[in-house]
Amino acid sequence: MKQTLTIRCPACKNYNTYQAEHPACFICASCRKQQGEIEDPANILERCPVCQCRQFYLMKDFNQLIGCLVMLAGIVLVPWTYGLSLPVFALLDWFLYKKVDAFIVCYRCACEFRGFKKEEKGFKPFLHHIGLKYDKYR
Repeated sequence: MKQTLTIRCPACKNYNTYQAEHPACFICASCRKQQGEIEDPANILERCPVCQCRQFYLMKDFNQLIGCLVMLAGIVLVPWTYGLSLPVFALLDWFLYKKVDAFIVCYRCACEFRGFKKEEKGFKPFLHHIGLKYDKYR
C-alpha cells in the first residue's frame, strides 16, 4: 500500500489525497491554496506537514455505521434467539474490526496518514484528554 495523506482544506472544506513519497508542496485541487509541505519524507510523522502538530493517534479504517448496523441486527433478533444473537453479532463485529487496517491521524488538523505500517506501533488510539486540547482548532 502506498503512503498517502488525506487533508481537508481549511478554506474550501474539500478533501485532497496526496502521495507522501518525496518532498512535496500540497496545493488544494479546488481553491489552489497551499495546505502544507513535506520537507523530509523519512521524518513525516515527527511533525504534521499541514499544522506542525507533534501529536497523532491511531484509528481503525472501519465504518462505524456498519458496526452499529451489525449490533442493531443482533438486538432486533434477541426475542427470537433468546439473547444468543448478541454474542454472535458482537463476535462478528469484533472480527470485522480486527481485519481492518489502521491509519494515523493528526489531533489538530485531522490529517490522515495511510500506509505507514511500521510507524503505527508508536502511536496509541485516540485519547480524549489530548483531543480536548485541539477541539478549538477544528
